[in-house]
Amino acid sequence: MGLNRSQNHALQQLIDERATELEEKIRETLPRPADETTLDRTGMAQDQVDDATTSAEEHLNHTLHEHYVHEMRQIGAARERAAKGMLDLCEDCGSDIGYERLRAQPSAVRCVGCQEVHERRLATLRR
Repeated sequence: MGLNRSQNHALQQLIDERATELEEKIRETLPRPADETTLDRTGMAQDQVDDATTSAEEHLNHTLHEHYVHEMRQIGAARERAAKGMLDLCEDCGSDIGYERLRAQPSAVRCVGCQEVHERRLATLRR
């Protein structure tokens, strides 16, 4: 069926809004300088528990940063597909992804059926 002009515009707007959110999240999760200690940041020294907590927070921050960067790449790919008029085409079967699915996940690359197959394959590989 394909997207009409209004739907395409609405999806472009969602993509742009998400990109703006991601840019902020990426900035917030940028790694801190390795030589910046808690003492430098807070004026207070750390004990071993504080060190462990800081390490866990840094690991979480790093994981979130990687997730946001990955999603930003997906947004970039969605923008490229949109520019080619292919935003709503499933990369596996070529059928329509569907407007409602794209509203929920503007960077979706597969229709629901193909996404389910893809996720089952991934689950099998992870075992």
